[in-house]
Amino acid sequence: MILTTNSNLVITTSRKPSQLTRRFAQFLKHYFNSTYINRGKTSFNKVVNQARNEDYSKLLVITETKGNPSAINIYDLESDMNNPLYSIYINVSIPQEKNTINVNKEEITFINKSQALNELNEFFTPLNPTDKIKQNCIIIEDNDEKNNIASIKFIDKKGLDVKYKIYVTGYKIF
Repeated sequence: MILTTNSNLVITTSRKPSQLTRRFAQFLKHYFNSTYINRGKTSFNKVVNQARNEDYSKLLVITETKGNPSAINIYDLESDMNNPLYSIYINVSIPQEKNTINVNKEEITFINKSQALNELNEFFTPLNPTDKIKQNCIIIEDNDEKNNIASIKFIDKKGLDVKYKIYVTGYKIF
């Protein structure tokens, strides 16, 4: 299924994130052309209020375990800012070298080929494209390696894999 969502989002991390978690958050910021709020010692409520005051509709909070990104909690700031819509439990593969992220920010498309994550489709808007999509997209596929249920890869505007990969180990809808 081919999907889209508005990119009016803000990204932050849990308190005192590791270098790896900050790097992953910065990648998501650049890929989605969104805003990153450096959390530091700022309370969660203050981050939420700041995001709402700047008219953002979604908040992504990246949490970590033992210095590695381990979950993405997605909040809808227009309906319930205290409880996430859903949590996606993850492992992340980040390239060693620095990559330039070339994405046409207005046209990012999600291609969900995963049966395991079909339940999450309700949070996106379905598209019926006339052409095959080979660039500016996020591809979600089933993956049964190492307790993963799906993998997510990011494709830039030239059709190249940017080498950041997310392995989904589970999810929870609230």
